[in-house]
Amino acid sequence: MRPDSMTRSPRARGRMARLRDDAIRWITRRHAHDGQAARLGRDRIYILPTRAGYTLLGILLVMLLGSINYSNNMAFLLTFLLVGIGHNAMWYTHRNLLGLQVATLPVPPVFAGQPLGIPLRLSETDGRAREALVLRVGNRATGPFPVPGRGAETARLELSGQPRGLYRLPRQRLDTRYPLGILEAWTWLTLTPEIVVYPDPIDPGATLGGTGEDEAPASTGHAGDAPDQIRPYRPGDPPGRIIWKAFARSGKLHVREAASGQGDRLWLEWDAMPAPDTETRLSMLCHQVLAAHAEGRFFGLRLPDQTLEPGQGVSHRDSCLRALAGFRTKPIELDPEPRS
Repeated sequence: MRPDSMTRSPRARGRMARLRDDAIRWITRRHAHDGQAARLGRDRIYILPTRAGYTLLGILLVMLLGSINYSNNMAFLLTFLLVGIGHNAMWYTHRNLLGLQVATLPVPPVFAGQPLGIPLRLSETDGRAREALVLRVGNRATGPFPVPGRGAETARLELSGQPRGLYRLPRQRLDTRYPLGILEAWTWLTLTPEIVVYPDPIDPGATLGGTGEDEAPASTGHAGDAPDQIRPYRPGDPPGRIIWKAFARSGKLHVREAASGQGDRLWLEWDAMPAPDTETRLSMLCHQVLAAHAEGRFFGLRLPDQTLEPGQGVSHRDSCLRALAGFRTKPIELDPEPRS
């Protein structure tokens, strides 16, 4: 094979992909943007024969010509019987999608490089079960799954890992070949779940060759020199402040709290990270946020364009991680293709 023919093939495939995307956008231009949920009406369901359907259509045409040529009534009967079965299959295939409701579910955030799981919920309200549905994004697809009558099913689409950032889901395709496989009905969806990919955590201490504790590049300011206070445990208190020795003696949970009620204030500083590039600094800060949360620390985050005041708890940790994921970037369309 000549080198020029090898380079021509990817270019041709790229042109065909662009033409296909333009055709899909032209066809679906009258569809409103779905947002968080969509209901499938007749105006957005498309149906065409599959390869097996076209083969059957050719066979039926040959059978019809043979029946006419030989004036054979039994051949006419068999031909029109098969045509009637195909017509009913068309109705059943189209009806398998009609009236379905599709909605987004919260997408669990992941760290850079980890596989993404996109859950979508399909609900049926017309009282008839749906069979052999397939959800696709790009070249990724779920296995065939059913939706029970007057019930719901969650379809989970597994996508390849992505770099740090905020993403939106590209166009989705829901299709079915039920019941005979000779026809395929499909619809295009533009659901927009929020997809957040955190930086990959990197220990700054390990980067410097230390233990990760004495050399952790974070500035700490104490709330005061007042002695710690002991109080009974309340739901939501960080496990790192539980006094386990007291629990072993008395069987009751108590926590240690600084006199100010906030403990030690810990500031995680952008400028304190020992890395020259942006992504490595974000990864180091991500590690620091996770470590501070695991220790039950009262910590804040300082970035060049944003400052998050000290806080505690899962919501504060998630706010800091989201700020790192969205640092100087805008939501972009996710690439579902597997990365080499």
